[in-house]
Amino acid sequence: MFKYFLSFLLVFGVVRCGTDKNEEVKDFFLGLALISAFSNHGTIAFAFDPDKDDEIYLYGLKENQTINVTENVGRDLAPRWSPNGKNLAFNSRRTVHGHNRPEIYTMDFPSRNVRRITNTTAPDENQRAAWFPDSSAIAFQRGTYFAPSKLRLMKHDLNTGSETTLYEAGDKLHAAPGISPNGKYMVYQSNQDFAGTFPSRLYMMNLSNSQISNFVHPSVDLGSDADPKWSPDGKWITFTSARNGAGEYSHIYTVNFETNEVSQITFGNYSDSSPDFSPNGKEIVFQSNRYREYGLHIVSLETKEIRYLREGRTPVWSSQSLQELGF
Repeated sequence: MFKYFLSFLLVFGVVRCGTDKNEEVKDFFLGLALISAFSNHGTIAFAFDPDKDDEIYLYGLKENQTINVTENVGRDLAPRWSPNGKNLAFNSRRTVHGHNRPEIYTMDFPSRNVRRITNTTAPDENQRAAWFPDSSAIAFQRGTYFAPSKLRLMKHDLNTGSETTLYEAGDKLHAAPGISPNGKYMVYQSNQDFAGTFPSRLYMMNLSNSQISNFVHPSVDLGSDADPKWSPDGKWITFTSARNGAGEYSHIYTVNFETNEVSQITFGNYSDSSPDFSPNGKEIVFQSNRYREYGLHIVSLETKEIRYLREGRTPVWSSQSLQELGF
């Protein structure tokens, strides 16, 4: 209990500067209520760069403990848990490549064995891997944001090493794929309906017939929709959008897969991004500049209350505890 109390002091010590004693007492009990209202199960993987060189870290919610699981020269980014929460995919610019372009890696727990998955030639870069439901394959983006800018969506079979193109259309930026829990659909972001690099919109591909729909197009074009992630039950997709931030601020949204009904989850003059559902689908972890440039936060979908965790970015949530992952 003491370690959770310390976490509370860290969070609310940042936001209570300048308040009087009565306000401090009010914030104290509000803080305790917020902490108790959130689940403390599972492990969040994220990227962090204390030495200006991003590595992958794990944060155990129950243990309130942070563990560094990669350490090398070259940035490690964009972690993504497998459906069972025991395998982690990420992209890395580590120097063993012989080049400075990102490649996809996986790490298994509890062994912590690291396996290099992709190996491509210039100018292609491989980033933002997502798992298929049975963990036998990953989807990812391949290409470059630099001229001639072009990204295509790929599938890599982890058993055979074979690769196929899931989607490629024009000199466009098709990125950030996510495969539905039933394996039938792929959601992704793209600028395919615009002449310029931005904005991006979200698209849905039926993997059985390659039919594509733009399913959450906003009524006004104020900013990009990006970072789509599926809920564990496949009923919802969370994403980032600047549609109600006048193009200046981005917030977290959810969309119902069956009805396309969109709900705004976070608000305020902040930039919230990189959302991911909790294992029970009742909360979302995301990054935000609410208290510092990159901070990890959890929002309750029921109450919209927000809890600050620590520094970091691009968080993803596993159902496994640190102990179950071998720590």
